[in-house]
Amino acid sequence: MKRALLVLLLASGCTDLRDVFRPYAKHPEEVEALLAEETPLPHYDAALVLGCPALPDGTPSPCERCRVKSAVRQYRRGHVGRIIFSGGAAHSPAVEADVMGDLAVRRGVPAADVVREGRALTTWQNVRFSLRLLHPGETVLVISTADHLPRARRIARFWGLDDAHARYFACDRDLPMDSDAEFAQPPTKTNG
Repeated sequence: MKRALLVLLLASGCTDLRDVFRPYAKHPEEVEALLAEETPLPHYDAALVLGCPALPDGTPSPCERCRVKSAVRQYRRGHVGRIIFSGGAAHSPAVEADVMGDLAVRRGVPAADVVREGRALTTWQNVRFSLRLLHPGETVLVISTADHLPRARRIARFWGLDDAHARYFACDRDLPMDSDAEFAQPPTKTNG
């Protein structure tokens, strides 16, 4: 009964049922439209970094490195106040939030500004569980890969995160690509 109620709730509140009933498919036109409409806020209370699997040995995957790179850059520039890393051990034994959070700390983000949500196994859960870590009215910069952002935005809207409080940032469009050497430099975080 609970499962049927959840399906009904999702179906009645979700404007795009492909996120519920069909496998995820990339739509380049949606990505370009989302990225073109962005008007960045000068400062976000938090960055929300959506999870992706670590490598089998528990080290950061290229996907995780991409997302952490962009979050750390935004933090160092003073554009975000703290970083929420979301993701459990969904597709590997390593908890995604811990792998990404540890990398951010190694790259100079103070541990006090790194928040870890380590239970989520899906994008639906990444957003739902992470929103519970925000205070009402806080602004969020959601970080993922470009092809994932339209889906992440639909899910965020479903869970109540409106466009007045959120923007979406594509780590794979944030050039140059990831490099450990970039983060060997001391941080130059400015007040935002």
